[in-house]
Amino acid sequence: MKTVTKTALANLKLNRGRNLISGFAILLTTLLIFFTITIGMAAGSVELAAVNVYYPTYHAMFRGVTEENAQRLESQNEIETMGLREDFAFGVDDDSDIGFYAMDEEATRLSKLELGEGRFPREGKEIALSRGLLAEYGVEAGIGDEVTLPFQLVEDGGLGWQQEDTFRITGFLETDTDPEDKAYGVVCSLDYMRAAVPESDRAYRVLLRLKDTAGEGDGIETVDALEEKACEIGEDFGVDPDDVVVNKTYLLANYTDPGLYTGIGAIILVVAVAGVLSIYSIYYVSMAPRIQEYGRLRAMGATKRQIRQIVFREGLAVAFAALPMGLLLGSILARPVLLIIYKMADNIETTYTEPGLHQLCIELLEKGQVPILRWWIYLLTILAVLATVWLSLVKPMRLAARVSPVEAMRYQGGGGRKKERKGYESLNVSRLTRTNLGRDKRRTVLTILTLGSIGVLFMAVATVLSCAAPEEIARQEFEGDYQIYVDSWEGDKMNPDRSWTSLMRDNPLSPAFTEEVRSVPGVEEVKVRSWLSGSLPELDPESRITRANLEGYEDSYKDVIRSGITEGTADWEELKKGEKLIMHRRLQHCFPDLTAGSRVQLLLETDQGPVEKTFEIAAVGDYPSGISSGNFLLPQEAFAQFTPANLSQTLVITVDKGQKEAAFQTLDTLAQTSPYLATDTYDAHLETWKSGTGIMAFLGYAFLIVLGAIGVMNLVNTMINSIYTRKKELGMMQAIGLSEKQLLGMMQLEGLFYTAGTLAVALGIGSLAGYGIFRYMKAENIMNVTSYHYPVFPALLLALTVVLIQMLLTRAVSRSFRKMSLIDRIRYSE
Repeated sequence: MKTVTKTALANLKLNRGRNLISGFAILLTTLLIFFTITIGMAAGSVELAAVNVYYPTYHAMFRGVTEENAQRLESQNEIETMGLREDFAFGVDDDSDIGFYAMDEEATRLSKLELGEGRFPREGKEIALSRGLLAEYGVEAGIGDEVTLPFQLVEDGGLGWQQEDTFRITGFLETDTDPEDKAYGVVCSLDYMRAAVPESDRAYRVLLRLKDTAGEGDGIETVDALEEKACEIGEDFGVDPDDVVVNKTYLLANYTDPGLYTGIGAIILVVAVAGVLSIYSIYYVSMAPRIQEYGRLRAMGATKRQIRQIVFREGLAVAFAALPMGLLLGSILARPVLLIIYKMADNIETTYTEPGLHQLCIELLEKGQVPILRWWIYLLTILAVLATVWLSLVKPMRLAARVSPVEAMRYQGGGGRKKERKGYESLNVSRLTRTNLGRDKRRTVLTILTLGSIGVLFMAVATVLSCAAPEEIARQEFEGDYQIYVDSWEGDKMNPDRSWTSLMRDNPLSPAFTEEVRSVPGVEEVKVRSWLSGSLPELDPESRITRANLEGYEDSYKDVIRSGITEGTADWEELKKGEKLIMHRRLQHCFPDLTAGSRVQLLLETDQGPVEKTFEIAAVGDYPSGISSGNFLLPQEAFAQFTPANLSQTLVITVDKGQKEAAFQTLDTLAQTSPYLATDTYDAHLETWKSGTGIMAFLGYAFLIVLGAIGVMNLVNTMINSIYTRKKELGMMQAIGLSEKQLLGMMQLEGLFYTAGTLAVALGIGSLAGYGIFRYMKAENIMNVTSYHYPVFPALLLALTVVLIQMLLTRAVSRSFRKMSLIDRIRYSE
């Protein structure tokens, strides 16, 4: 065996060029696998640390639990611990949101509520609050002082009359409330709440942690299992499924998420397959010039097993040299790359995560407080890479061992079995190129498929990113450039003027106001959308499933509404009569029996009182949220039969791009003339989606660039071997008249063939794969993708990159070849 090892090491030195190429491919494969595992698991570890510092630790929360059921839940043996919280009142202040909460000791612990000073209230009129709230009221007070606060009790889902009481401060909350948010909490004792709120009106929020029964056969160590168990317990105690709130962020950080491991496994599989194809192709292509060598070894007495061992140990030696470098590079880059990802994600955290969570992750990473490099990741990477290398070497080992001494001596560099060689009466560069490419069709096809498969992945990712265009997604959820809408809410006894039925009597979006908006310099178009709230008395009398909101449109929306119809037909003029309407398709998820032609009863809330009306569903339509947030659509003229009040709810404003900034400032000023108006802009939605897709693009293309480099190594090896295994043949051709220019032209034609084949596979199959992914995303409503956009620029970039690499490679190989003298070329392999 020492002889086998020495022979393998000697081959390692002899074939430095090929081994450097395969070593670089192995290094990149190692880097990708290491990164995939490290980044995936480290993200979980960092968020675990951040969440455990920042986030409540309950598993689930049940809302609307009665006093009786709250007491019964305490005896549930599947619950490890639980706490009670009652949101029983809201403070009275024009500029702030103030909540009054009654909580027991366990609820404060599970909520991660902390005090900066003092203690939590235990009985009577004791409270804990933030100093910011006292400053909002202009009050100075300390621990033990009494303070009078106004509030409204929650009654029947709304707010009761204003009252006030005097409380004694026992503690100050440790909060990081943004002064601009002005959201405050007042923690009261359960005693006070129970004295103020009758037992029949109490609706607790029960915070609970479930017992970990993983060792008992039906464990709940996964997020899905925890969520399922919480829903089962809630159902047993009469909690509506919509009122079971799972603490998903905490659970995902602390418990197994099968989706995470599935995703990591899928990426590793893709990398491994690409690595196997590339490394196998490198060794297969390199096998041709060594056939005679293996034949001589066989003639000297080497067995098939020894030949296989020589090939395997040579490949293994390359892997052992490349693996440490890949692991070292991955170890150095892991933390900086993770920091880049979190800094990009920090731009969108206000929309998708709790404010400050990503920033806390960044701080933990910068301070090195979370270990992200673990021994088992190194072990798993090494095993995965060695398995990849072994799979890559299986076929080359068999090919080498199958060579007989006689076949090896007769081998002339062709591929496959000996065939009669086709001749030509005259030769030219094109025919020489075709002859060489056809000499080993398997090698040619394998190289093209290996490179093309990476191109297919590139096109699939590019298609996803192209279809998930931030501008289009933002446009799906926001119409126009600027919107002014009536900010209303229901059930507030102290602010009955905030209800929509009250605001429609004296609507701030009056015709005069609308005309004033139209006259703002830079405003090109103003469209008005109307609104009526309602319920479905027959299908959902308690409105537990959904509301029957009715949205009204001007004639300018006629074509847009018609284009969204997916079932039935609707005549716009007939719809104005108010006997028929269009139903949004989303409602069919709740009531599948409602289709075009069905009749539906609506109870509409107007300033004149409830109005009951039965409509025929003329058509069913599918519209983006930016066009329709209601469940039913009608022309505005049809609203007149329900009430003479002004039902205008939203002004959709389009402005001239050149005057946008000045127009927005003027519109902001107009909206501030009424406390009942609020605004929103398309730019705010666009920035959110740009940040999100930017992270996807960074991760996706970075992954593909490294994967593409592995494929390029295969191409480099193919081109080098294609030329250097024919040194003698090409040298003799030059001796009888083949010029350097013709030689370069032949090399370029071979390169162009590989380029054309690679692009045909990548752009052809890749485009089809990308379109299939788009169809799936659209059907599943992933990322609001609705329109297919072929990735023209990425496709051109891919083509340009492949052509450029091929040209540079051809020139480099030919330049190296030309350095040899004609005699040395003819004497090659002698």
